[in-house]
Amino acid sequence: MKITNMISLFRVAALPIIINLIYQETAQSYFWAIIFLILAIISDFLDGYLARKLNEKTVVGSFLDPFADKILVVGLLFIFVLREEFSFLVLLLFIFRDLFVLFIRWFSSYYNIQVHEKWHGNVMVTSQLGIIMFILINNYFTLKSMIYDVFYAFSELLIVLSTGLAVLLCVISMGYYLFAYTKERRSIVKLGSKMGKENMIILANKKASGYQSSYRRHLLKVFSKRRKASIVYLPTNKKNMFQDVEKNVKGYPHVMIAGGDGSFEGAFNNDILQNKKLGFFPFGAGNAYYSYFYRGNRFEYLRSRFDFREMDLDLLEVEWESGKVFTTFFTLGVDAEVMRYSKNTYPHGLSGYLKASTKALFSSKANYDLKCKIDGKISEFNNCVSINLAKVPYYGFSIRSVLGEIKPDDGIVYGVAVVNTHNIFTNKIARILSLILCALNMDRHPLISLKGKKFEIKSETPFAIQAGGDFIGYTSWVKVKVGRKQKVLVI
Repeated sequence: MKITNMISLFRVAALPIIINLIYQETAQSYFWAIIFLILAIISDFLDGYLARKLNEKTVVGSFLDPFADKILVVGLLFIFVLREEFSFLVLLLFIFRDLFVLFIRWFSSYYNIQVHEKWHGNVMVTSQLGIIMFILINNYFTLKSMIYDVFYAFSELLIVLSTGLAVLLCVISMGYYLFAYTKERRSIVKLGSKMGKENMIILANKKASGYQSSYRRHLLKVFSKRRKASIVYLPTNKKNMFQDVEKNVKGYPHVMIAGGDGSFEGAFNNDILQNKKLGFFPFGAGNAYYSYFYRGNRFEYLRSRFDFREMDLDLLEVEWESGKVFTTFFTLGVDAEVMRYSKNTYPHGLSGYLKASTKALFSSKANYDLKCKIDGKISEFNNCVSINLAKVPYYGFSIRSVLGEIKPDDGIVYGVAVVNTHNIFTNKIARILSLILCALNMDRHPLISLKGKKFEIKSETPFAIQAGGDFIGYTSWVKVKVGRKQKVLVI
């Protein structure tokens, strides 16, 4: 185990030691509790310094660092609450603040809004550690029968001041996150431009999981009626369901694809449909495009008064040993293995995806040594779990796949790599933690943000690859760039 990880683990291990010393209730035990707390605080600064100095940012060290602080602070304050030495309501406020910030971050990520961390979060944690320190010192003076000493009175004053500062920063922090979120939410610019006269036809995939639901079929009929658009069900007995689509869409500039993400991706790769303005009706399982195009407006597309907007969307051209496809989302590694299991073993939908994820977690390879050339610059990603490259930043179910703001038509490929510089035994844990970080749009290790116009990725060991919602095989090399633009219909 690397030294930075050991330092982070020390802060977690310090908690039960300090608690044990507190309950011994002797001056000597409080003295050693103070020493251990000081060492824990020093280790926090030392951990960050060594990580930067030694370039050791591992999944355990980087994610455990803030996690260790929270365990130490909340754990010790809870003990003081039990001993009636600290306010339960103040502790509840601290916990509520942390949950509130996570909630705001998740919503910000959902709506593709950037809310950046500020100084008051770190200062708040420091003031919370100050509360704990001064309570320990105050109890030490009490047990030493120094309650009339000036230092005892000073320690009581510092408890009050530290608590007041922590509460103030707690409120400021919540206010900042709420204000930043609501400000960005109000200032969201509508995508695309106004569409001309709507002349639409709906192409529906009977193999999509939504077709099995009478409720989803009902919604499709409602949509069709209110948009005054005919529904054409695509053939299920052909390998390419869009094979004879030209006769269906002739004279219709706007084509709505009712299916899952794979159905919509299939339209990108059809010579006839690529010249149409494509819309998406959520009729499948994960629906990454629903998360992107409708941005949480759940039934907005059913309203007849609502007008779609047109915009250009970059399509990624993915080339590998066995072919070439256009997509808006590409992944390699353990994530693609999930789609392999989902396609071949488990049914569509969230439950099937979770079962496939569990299968991949225990059965699939999750450590690749990759050479990645981005716009001519070569990087080596050793012990890489997965790489995502995308123009639509969602897996589906509103779960993000890449970090930050993604511009739809700037010719840039955005991505994220999950690289664990620890050992291979923690790679699956690294992937789970990275999903949480992506969902909260937090750029921290083991995530590495990527951006460029052209990607070339190679490995001596073939890796699984996925384009859109489909597993497309194994390869030892892949090239990804923006291949062309597609007109799409959005809110």
